[in-house]
Amino acid sequence: MEHVVLLLLVFLFFLCRAQGSPVCREQAVSAGGTLRLRPEKPPQRWTRAEWRVSLDAGPKHRILTAEKNNADVTLSKSPFSGRAVFQQDTLSLRISPVSTADSGVYRADFEDTSGHVTDLCFRVSVWEPVPQPRLEAHVQHREQSWCNVSLVCTVPSTSSVSYTWSCPGHPLGALEHQPWLHLRVRGDADPTVCHCNVSNPVSWSAASIDISAACGPVPQGNLWPYCRVKGLLCLLVLGSLVAAVVLMHVLIRRRRSPSRGAAGSSGAGEPLTHLSMD
Repeated sequence: MEHVVLLLLVFLFFLCRAQGSPVCREQAVSAGGTLRLRPEKPPQRWTRAEWRVSLDAGPKHRILTAEKNNADVTLSKSPFSGRAVFQQDTLSLRISPVSTADSGVYRADFEDTSGHVTDLCFRVSVWEPVPQPRLEAHVQHREQSWCNVSLVCTVPSTSSVSYTWSCPGHPLGALEHQPWLHLRVRGDADPTVCHCNVSNPVSWSAASIDISAACGPVPQGNLWPYCRVKGLLCLLVLGSLVAAVVLMHVLIRRRRSPSRGAAGSSGAGEPLTHLSMD
């Protein structure tokens, strides 16, 4: 029996502890905007309210204290001075403007006439607006009338963002939520516009590109420089071969010339024998 009572007390302890730590409500806001934290069910018999915050950067601050029968609100000396406003009609907290440094866990304590405290919690995240993404197409390989195209979508931002792609007629597969996309495209295909959408919890931005134009025939203006360079290289190789052949021919002739001269000089130095017929 004692063990049962002990287990029951432990259960009640953890139950009360869980009820005393409410689940924080997620709320996202854009940097430079206005943060509004409003209780879903404001306590009607409240007599005293206190708003405080535990910032992600580490510091903890008491933002303000308000009493129902007193119109004056006590603002604490904190980074929120001059930006925080308490609205008694809704018991909400308004902060404007906000920055990414204001991200953190915000709590509100409402005490009623009996001394009971209602604790509310908000998990606030402040996000920078998503800038305009840059979308580029790179042809990796060409084969007959097909080509492999890589699309790269980038944004000048260090915050976490999500990517979604839209390409008519192309299954995206597992790479749909990556900043890059690999496609196989026909060079003579109709215009196909792909869209890259970059978003975070408070904003989004998009860019588009025609992949059929990127995979189309190479313009003639781009072929001429290639042909000229190739022709010059061929001429240089051919000239080098001709010069090598001529040089070897000259060297061979020089090696043979001394032996012929020596043979001619030895024949001239021999005495001539005259045969007489008696």
